[in-house]
Amino acid sequence: MNRDLELNVDSPPAPAHPDPSQLSPMNTREQALLATYDFLKHMSTLALVAMGGMLGLAQGTGEPVTRAILLSVGVVGGAGVLAIVFMAGVAGTQILQRVHKSNNIFAFGIVMTVVTMFAGGLGMFVGAFFQQVT
Repeated sequence: MNRDLELNVDSPPAPAHPDPSQLSPMNTREQALLATYDFLKHMSTLALVAMGGMLGLAQGTGEPVTRAILLSVGVVGGAGVLAIVFMAGVAGTQILQRVHKSNNIFAFGIVMTVVTMFAGGLGMFVGAFFQQVT
C-alpha cells in the first residue's frame, strides 16, 4: 500500500513513534531504484576516469606495465561495465513499468558488488604500482 502523506500546520500532532515509512520520501521502490541508478551512473564514470589515471600513472614510470597492474585496471573496468549493465536493467525496469516487481535487496547487492570491485581494483593497483616503482 503506497499512500502519500501530506502534513500541514492544521494536521493533528504526530504520534510519539511515527511509522518511518510515512515520513521518508525515499521509502518507495521507485525512489530506491532511482537512487541505485544515480549511484551506478556515478560509479561508471568514476571507473572510466580511474582506469585512465591508473594507466597514465603506470606508463609514466618508464617501466613496462606489469600484469598485476593490467589486472587491477581490468577489475576497475569490470566494476564500470557492471555498473553500466545494471544501469540498463534499472532503466528497463522503469521503462517497462515493472518497478513494483523490483527487488531492492538485489539492487543493494549490485551496489555492493560494484563498490567492492572498484575498491579492490584500486587497492590492487596501489600495491602493484608501488612494487613497480620500487
